[in-house]
Amino acid sequence: MSLAILLGPPGALVPECAERISAASGRSCLLVDDAVEAVAGESPERIVTTKGARALRAVEREVVGAILDSIDAADDRILALSSGSLGDGEDDEDFAPVRRRIAELAGEGAVVVHLTGDLATLVKRTGIGGPRLAAVESPRKIFYRHLSRREPLYAAAAEATVDTSGMDVPEAAAQVARLIRFAP
Repeated sequence: MSLAILLGPPGALVPECAERISAASGRSCLLVDDAVEAVAGESPERIVTTKGARALRAVEREVVGAILDSIDAADDRILALSSGSLGDGEDDEDFAPVRRRIAELAGEGAVVVHLTGDLATLVKRTGIGGPRLAAVESPRKIFYRHLSRREPLYAAAAEATVDTSGMDVPEAAAQVARLIRFAP
């Protein structure tokens, strides 16, 4: 077996699939959002609301970089990256080392899988499909902007993509498990 790296936007079932495959296979699983919380002492959601998105990005970059530097492609683990782990677009030089390291690991045999979904599915799963407020920028607008800039990064980093639209966690995890060469 080799390292499996799962990545994608919020609502694509990245951590859920990683945890389910981990439980079924006995392979350890590392969720970047959990690592961020362990390092920062607060959840990514709380960091964004109390300190802002830039503060979260700084912690994410540090944590993801440290994790990727501490593993190799033969590591028998499942790594679930957070949605911002690759940066906010191809021009985001702060995260270029992360993207290069993922490419190196893939070149050495790690399996990188991009999970995604259609916009309606992702919005529903993230819970941002509620009423819009005219006075503030719509959470859906922010989400769509991030999605449109980050999806090309996810696709470029991965050797395979799984569209989880219309799937529940067991179905999505089964498809991902086959791609990472683990079939329960």
